[in-house]
Amino acid sequence: MTDRSRLDWMTRYQQRLLPIATVVVIVAIWEIVGRVAHWNPLFFAYPSQIWSGAVELAHGPLWSDLRVSGTEFLLGMVLSVLIAVPVGLVLGTSRRLYWAFDPIVGALYSTPVLVLAPLLVIWFGLGIASKVAIVVILSTFPVMINLTEGVRTTDRVLLRAARSFGASRWNLYRDVVLPSVTPFFITGLRLAVGRAMIGVIVGEYIASTEGIGYQINADAELFATPRYLAGVMVIVVFSVAVMELLKILEKRMAPWRHQLLARE
Repeated sequence: MTDRSRLDWMTRYQQRLLPIATVVVIVAIWEIVGRVAHWNPLFFAYPSQIWSGAVELAHGPLWSDLRVSGTEFLLGMVLSVLIAVPVGLVLGTSRRLYWAFDPIVGALYSTPVLVLAPLLVIWFGLGIASKVAIVVILSTFPVMINLTEGVRTTDRVLLRAARSFGASRWNLYRDVVLPSVTPFFITGLRLAVGRAMIGVIVGEYIASTEGIGYQINADAELFATPRYLAGVMVIVVFSVAVMELLKILEKRMAPWRHQLLARE
């Protein structure tokens, strides 16, 4: 490969290469500083120690904990979407309903989940249901609010043009509103993923006997810092993977947005 072709290849794939290079540099600096400074693993750990903790977890309860936490996450996200999509579309379409319920939505969205978590545990018990409820509460509102704003900001010129050609209400939704709100929907999902992960971990911290959040809490109490940070890294990797899948979904559902951003 010539220098010119190598440069062209790097330019073409720089969007993928730059994040990888940044992570590699950060991990390398982290490892070097930890070894040179002789960090006490009781207080903090560097990447090779965290890797050892991850290997130890993988030979222990990691996979069963991931199964439990993953189930809580997926059920919570599915229920959140089933609730948020119709409510968000209705609130975005009806001005009066938006005026009536917007303060309530804002109040619920800003309520700290830690205040409600003990009550949810009392209602639903120590099992999976209480964690799913926490995830639903945290992740529903980002999707709902983004969808509502997406509908409300749909280009009025496009709506008038569609009506002038005799488009029915269903055709307006299908051909104008839904394509317009797709980027808002994906953005809401990406925000909801982070909040859903917080909901899973908080729920397992408060009341659980299994799950990755429970394992992190148990390792933290034992001052097993490498294992504790390994559990945190598992959550980070899982969240990043879901975010990347959502980016792929956005490219499929809203290819025009991807092309527009690529020109910038």
